[in-house]
Amino acid sequence: MKTTDVRREREMRRRAGYREIVSHAAERVILRRGFSATTMDDVAREAQLSKATIYKYVPGKGALLFEIMGHSFDDIIRQLEAIVAGPGTAAEKLLLAVRAIIKENEDKKQLARVLWMDKAMLKLMRVFAAASGKPGSAPAADRRMIGLLRDKRQQIVTAGSRILEEGVASGEFRPMDFGRAASFLEAVLEGYAHARFWQGELPVSPGAAEALTRFIIEGIGNPERSGKEK
Repeated sequence: MKTTDVRREREMRRRAGYREIVSHAAERVILRRGFSATTMDDVAREAQLSKATIYKYVPGKGALLFEIMGHSFDDIIRQLEAIVAGPGTAAEKLLLAVRAIIKENEDKKQLARVLWMDKAMLKLMRVFAAASGKPGSAPAADRRMIGLLRDKRQQIVTAGSRILEEGVASGEFRPMDFGRAASFLEAVLEGYAHARFWQGELPVSPGAAEALTRFIIEGIGNPERSGKEK
């Protein structure tokens, strides 16, 4: 590897490290104060960084939410990639993936609750809606950030499709359109997270991941293989 490549990689890791620090600090402040009351000074103090340093990595308060969402996606992507590359059957990997996604959603549930109760969040949601409309309906920087979030979400779907593909190849799952099926499974998990949001402070059922995985496998399991195993 060339020296310039090493330096570039080191700089990318350094920037990623700072962005993670800022993201975690912003989450803590928002949980305490709410999004509207949070300032960049608050985040800088929480992160123990200068405000000038904060602005090097996050251009403004609105971008903080993009950073938080992006960091959450990155956590799930790392876990799913490790699961895909790890040992186990496709069904076992699917269970691990469902567990990881449920846990991440549960970890972020209180933050989501605080944000949805904040009036300023409505303005940000208009950015998401505008970015889906005509070109130029949202600022270019916001469109880029939303594009990055969509790319990260697609990485999650792709990791899921690799598990499904492995299951079909091994005979565990019936033939399917991997990408479309993974998108449907993501929608199921998003729906479960949405239902959990409305359930308030009720704890997650200990067997939730197992029950969801059984529900999924009943739809995608290979009936010929199941019959042979009986």
